[in-house]
Amino acid sequence: MTQQIDHAVVGVIVVRDDKILLVRETKPGREGQYNVPGGHVEPHETLFEAAIRETKEESGYDIELTGLIGVYQTVLAHINVSGPVFSARVSGGKAVSSRQHPEVRWVSIEELGELHKAGRLFTTYPPHATQLLLEGKVLPLDAVICNRVD
Repeated sequence: MTQQIDHAVVGVIVVRDDKILLVRETKPGREGQYNVPGGHVEPHETLFEAAIRETKEESGYDIELTGLIGVYQTVLAHINVSGPVFSARVSGGKAVSSRQHPEVRWVSIEELGELHKAGRLFTTYPPHATQLLLEGKVLPLDAVICNRVD
């Protein structure tokens, strides 16, 4: 029997001047693909903390979370990845590339759609989440309850 691996992840749709923040990936299997900032929740870290940390690490930007867009899940044969996708705005910092994310890029909604159609997005949810955000279908952050037990 194969063991199921579960991962809690976060994603962040950061909007500035009607553009969406993307980073280019270099991890094996993701080379050259774009993604919104996000990633795994580390031990003893809240979902909010993970979203803020991942965005800073991957893009150089400090952010303020503004809402919950939705919860997205991908179920594969041996892995189950799920977590919230937040909306956010830039509160500081500047674009900083890294070895893992050599390009930090702002794209229009149209460009996001083109990247999706061309198969150049690592995850498939950004166009859907962005559309919900544009339609104002965002929940307040208090819809997410984070309890840290020491």
